[in-house]
Amino acid sequence: MPKSIEKSFVIALLCILLFACNMTGEKVVDRGHLKVYFSDSTNEEIIGKFADFWIQGNYIEDRPQNIKITEDTTNEVYQIRLILREDFSPEMKIDFEELKLIGQIQQDLNTRVFVEKKCELVICDNKFQMISTPIPLNPEQ
Repeated sequence: MPKSIEKSFVIALLCILLFACNMTGEKVVDRGHLKVYFSDSTNEEIIGKFADFWIQGNYIEDRPQNIKITEDTTNEVYQIRLILREDFSPEMKIDFEELKLIGQIQQDLNTRVFVEKKCELVICDNKFQMISTPIPLNPEQ
């Protein structure tokens, strides 16, 4: 096989691989240290408002922060999936000050950003797997 055909083949394979890596059905709003992941079906305007709220509220620290917004299984509530701390595990307790702040943020989000469809903050591990919902909107959770 001639070298030019081999190079073209390798480049084509790399392009296919790169596109396949982003075939998760998720989009990302990137605002520097803040990355907000969401599905194609989620209203992108709401995600932008959320990112603005998060930045204006100074909830960004010096480290990069990843947040994922999904809908609960009933599609009635947005779940704001947060990685509270990298080392946070199901065995750890959320201290009172953190719980108070989570409640205040959730209330503010539901009055300023998620007006039509409410949201709840969900604590997750570093792969966005749910650990707990400290203040569930549906108390049966």
